Amino acid sequence: MGYFMCRPCYSELSRAFPVAMFGGSMWLFLWKGNEYIYIITDRYVSWFKTPIKRMLIGLGLMVLYSSTAVTVLALFFFVLVFKQELNENFFSEIKESVFFSVIVSTIIMLFFTARGFLLAWRQAAINVEKIKREHISSQYEALKNQVNPHFLFNSLNALSSLVYENPGKAVEFINRLSDVYRYVLDSRDKEVVSIEEELSFVNAYSFLLKTRFEDNITININIDHISGYVPPMAVQMLLENVVKHNEISDAHPMHIHISDRDKYLYVKNSLKLKEQPTEISGIGLENIKNRYSVLTDLSIEIESSEKEFIVGIPVLQIK
Repeated sequence: MGYFMCRPCYSELSRAFPVAMFGGSMWLFLWKGNEYIYIITDRYVSWFKTPIKRMLIGLGLMVLYSSTAVTVLALFFFVLVFKQELNENFFSEIKESVFFSVIVSTIIMLFFTARGFLLAWRQAAINVEKIKREHISSQYEALKNQVNPHFLFNSLNALSSLVYENPGKAVEFINRLSDVYRYVLDSRDKEVVSIEEELSFVNAYSFLLKTRFEDNITININIDHISGYVPPMAVQMLLENVVKHNEISDAHPMHIHISDRDKYLYVKNSLKLKEQPTEISGIGLENIKNRYSVLTDLSIEIESSEKEFIVGIPVLQIK
């Protein structure tokens, strides 16, 4: 373009080189600079949440950057390299250069915008499929935890003892067991449930664990009026992991505390790992991580020490 627009500029090698450098610098600064602006803007302003705001901020930064870059490059090359005087004609050429650079930058920005929309659409499609798979996986894991032979055997074994020793408590046990399975079936088509629904389910599930382990397990729930949503059976999966991985006995009673802080639900338990670990794939905790990764930018928190293990899951706010 430089050669065809100003052939005399390339008549001498000593002059052609700086002119070519000027053209190359213009191209480099406009293309790579606007690309960098696009990447940075995309990091802080989401196309998904505020597309209009994202586009306006991107265009505004592009115009500001392109105008500044072209002005600085023109002053550097024409004044310092070509020794051109700062007169009215020079500033007129600067304005013209800025105008055309903004047009070129707009074309560049349109390219990146189209690319961004395409990538965002592709990622959205991937996320939809991913959340479907994770949802199916969570249903399977929850049903497996509840319906597997060991869980059913332990529940029925505890029930058989209660029938003779405490018929009233046996009736309550059956009701709670019914509540657990009803929740599993009702929530299988949901991606999130309210805190109230999940904690009601956890109370029913906790009753079964307390009946099974008696005084060897305590489960305290201290929730301070927090509202929001969590993936269904997320808290139950954490409780199930505690039971699977730890020894629970008279010598090593289990203490579990469920609380909230800063829009997170925390499940904290005393730690006494089994000497012969249960063969578990870890799909429960990993499943919760993956489900949150497609629902929110927030991640689950995990803390571990010699005496306790803590998992925090975000409470989602859905508008």
